[in-house]
Amino acid sequence: MALAAAAAIVAACARPAATALSVRGAALGGGVLSARLEWQPDSSVLGALDHGIPLDFVVRVKAEGASVLGWRPTLAAVERRIELRYYPLSRQYQWRDLDRGETRSYSARTLLIAALEDLRLPMDIAAPGAQRYTIEIDLDRNALPGALRIPALLRSAWRISSGTFAWPAPAA
Repeated sequence: MALAAAAAIVAACARPAATALSVRGAALGGGVLSARLEWQPDSSVLGALDHGIPLDFVVRVKAEGASVLGWRPTLAAVERRIELRYYPLSRQYQWRDLDRGETRSYSARTLLIAALEDLRLPMDIAAPGAQRYTIEIDLDRNALPGALRIPALLRSAWRISSGTFAWPAPAA
């Protein structure tokens, strides 16, 4: 029985990450990251959000140099944490920039998701000589409450990751 349980865990972890989150476009300008995202969350993820479970996303942006033998050196990197949360007593959804301490409130979940999909973050990642920028956005499953960590490990609906999206750096 233990062998069957271990095999099930390994099989669940071996599946590719869900593609419910994707980056459609991104740009840096005037110290602001603008990204167009598409997110199709699973009903279990939305149910957790609607029960007050915060969803923490990590946004990673890198400035990369010219390719040398297929490898691109990282010239600069910035990581930001965004939290989506629902407060049942006030019936408000919140979008919080955990690094800057900024909060935006929304009366409906669709408005909250729209704010994530039209991501705008103040971000200074100027890197002279950058050839391209990349962005990755992932749900931080380690920030989930303990009771959700095992289901988040086993269910692909909780493997929310945009993968890497790259765009060329503007000409200087």
